[in-house]
Amino acid sequence: MVLASLSTLQVPAAAHSNSNVELVVGILLFGLAGFAMAFVGLCVGRFLRPTMPHPEKSTPYECGEPAIGESWVQFDLRFYTVALVFIVFDVEVALLWPWAVAFKSMPAAAFWAFLVFFLLIAIPFLYEWKSGYLDWVRASTGQRHPTGLTDESPVRGGTV
Repeated sequence: MVLASLSTLQVPAAAHSNSNVELVVGILLFGLAGFAMAFVGLCVGRFLRPTMPHPEKSTPYECGEPAIGESWVQFDLRFYTVALVFIVFDVEVALLWPWAVAFKSMPAAAFWAFLVFFLLIAIPFLYEWKSGYLDWVRASTGQRHPTGLTDESPVRGGTV
């Protein structure tokens, strides 16, 4: 009997007017609590950890290897390109595997969603492949020679 009377109890509209304010205040309090936990943890660690200064610790490298040469070294960007392409396709495989396993039980609209996702990955890959960014050995300009032969090639016009 009491439950039936509680379910028919109407809440006045004025009680819901501050729900957005309460939501924002709750989010701010949550963020403040997260910041406070991190800040307190860092402060406690600063005061509790041992302080043992040593000249070796002030050197740029603490790994035991002496620094050789300059720190500004020209790094080949092809390593980054290969790493980024690997990450993109690794994530694609990780996302497509569950889709492929459950494909038979999915509606037809799931195929079109897959096709859009696949094309969003395949088109940039084909562009990188066509423009030569995936070739490990390439010209310094980044463009491939259309015939595959360069001007320094000993084979010109069929003669050796």
